[in-house]
Amino acid sequence: MRRGFTLVELLVVISIIGLLIGIMLPSVSRAREQAKVTVVNAELRQIGIALDMYFDDNRKFPPTQEDCATGKLTDHLYQLPTVLVTSHYLPSMPKDQAMKTNMEDRYHLGHTYKYRSCGEVIVNRNIIAKYDSAQLWIPDNFPASSTIDPNGGGWHPNENECEPTAGNGCQSLFPLVSPVSWVVFSLGPNFSQDWLNYELGVNNYNRYPVPKELWYTPKERKGFIVRMRIKNGSQIGSF
Repeated sequence: MRRGFTLVELLVVISIIGLLIGIMLPSVSRAREQAKVTVVNAELRQIGIALDMYFDDNRKFPPTQEDCATGKLTDHLYQLPTVLVTSHYLPSMPKDQAMKTNMEDRYHLGHTYKYRSCGEVIVNRNIIAKYDSAQLWIPDNFPASSTIDPNGGGWHPNENECEPTAGNGCQSLFPLVSPVSWVVFSLGPNFSQDWLNYELGVNNYNRYPVPKELWYTPKERKGFIVRMRIKNGSQIGSF
């Protein structure tokens, strides 16, 4: 005569299955996250190729687009340059979309990956500012060393990296002199403005995302996923 499972046996089996699921879920979650990070790095590499192609054709990098009313990273601040789309270096989106290209940040849906450079800047629509320049805060001796200490770095371009104009800024810029010419980045997983403002204290004067302390690591599961061009022409980042 066949005997069915007792209630105790069923509870034991259910408990074991629940325990196994509890053990496996974090591993599955981390594996999915790493796969997503890999895709983001691949897309940032594609943008890097587009930037190199633009430079080869124009002998300069595209302007940084700072024209965002709120000035918040969670909005459209530092979106990818429109000129990369209009000049067909990146694929375009329908005209009624806020994003100009379909290079959408997978950790910030509805927004493109972000771009900052040492060079020209747009602060109002598509008009390049005559007397202002886009700057990056870069740690001293970067990339050999890195810090988020405000006293351990400086803004580029500085007076040694540009030709002064009759105004208050630089008209002819030389971003290749700077330790970092440009950086493209994703906000990465688990981004919050409080993390940047209060936990790290680097949001004042936009001292991001060059310092390595701000880059994504699998251990922390937080940070910017970045790719940047340094002075010798090579590209480095969190990949």
